[in-house]
Amino acid sequence: MTFTNADSLDHIANVYVQDGLKLRHLEFSIMDAGLKTHGDKNNEARTDRFGDTPQLPDGRILLQPNGDATDQTHPWEYNASRPGKYWVELVYSLASGKSIAVPNISSYRIPTKLEATGAANRFHNINLGKIYFVQAGKQKLELKFRGETPKVRALILRPAPEGEPIGQALDRSILLHSRDATIHGTKLQYEIKPHKNTIGYWVNPTDHVCWDFTVTSGGMFDVEIHQGCGKGQGGSLVALEIAGQKLDFTVKDTGHFQNFIPRMVGTVNLAKGEHRFWIKPVNKVRNAIMDVRRIRLIPIN
Repeated sequence: MTFTNADSLDHIANVYVQDGLKLRHLEFSIMDAGLKTHGDKNNEARTDRFGDTPQLPDGRILLQPNGDATDQTHPWEYNASRPGKYWVELVYSLASGKSIAVPNISSYRIPTKLEATGAANRFHNINLGKIYFVQAGKQKLELKFRGETPKVRALILRPAPEGEPIGQALDRSILLHSRDATIHGTKLQYEIKPHKNTIGYWVNPTDHVCWDFTVTSGGMFDVEIHQGCGKGQGGSLVALEIAGQKLDFTVKDTGHFQNFIPRMVGTVNLAKGEHRFWIKPVNKVRNAIMDVRRIRLIPIN
């Protein structure tokens, strides 16, 4: 158990550690002496903090209880900046007994059992499932409880994969398609229409995208990106990052954002295990950066 900085305790929504690619939540207590974390001592504790607006630049949405809440019902209204999928996480305390959380968010209503945390000031994080904002704009969110009434500290919407888990094919290639990406940002989105089927609306250079996948047979891989860019919009510099390796390339004007061309942009060495592939803009020179339909990692040995 460790004590951390006691400043701005009211702004702390959640506490977690980053263990490799995994994010693991910690139980924490709000004490007179400050924030007390429980559990992992081998990794630095990090915090999700409430800010001036519900959505942070990396896409996380942190919602606090508001004046419309009652003991059994917590409503929110949120103006979504983009469509997309999110994990819904509840941060709560429950001194004793049991409760059931029943969300009503974008038609998602699957209940989740809540166990006691042992004290009213000891908070626990639990994943309630994955929701999908079909479109940007006003969203109504509601959380009800059955049984004992927990204290709600935060409802967190954390960017989730848009599609399915990614594996390695029999020929050892790996397909990172836009439909399976995780969007970290406020405007960037997966455009689901068949003639698009792409990551688009890349107008914010702070918006990033990643794919998590498992390599079962490692080695060297060529990186091929299928990239589109509107007429006169090329020239932005973009970085691809994976396993401590970085490849920079300049976006090409392809005449239209959905006119995709395959481009070989370098090679990477991937060991067996779990990996995260990032696309991060370095600079934006025109109105938008590019559209990306897919990336292929092609084995070369």
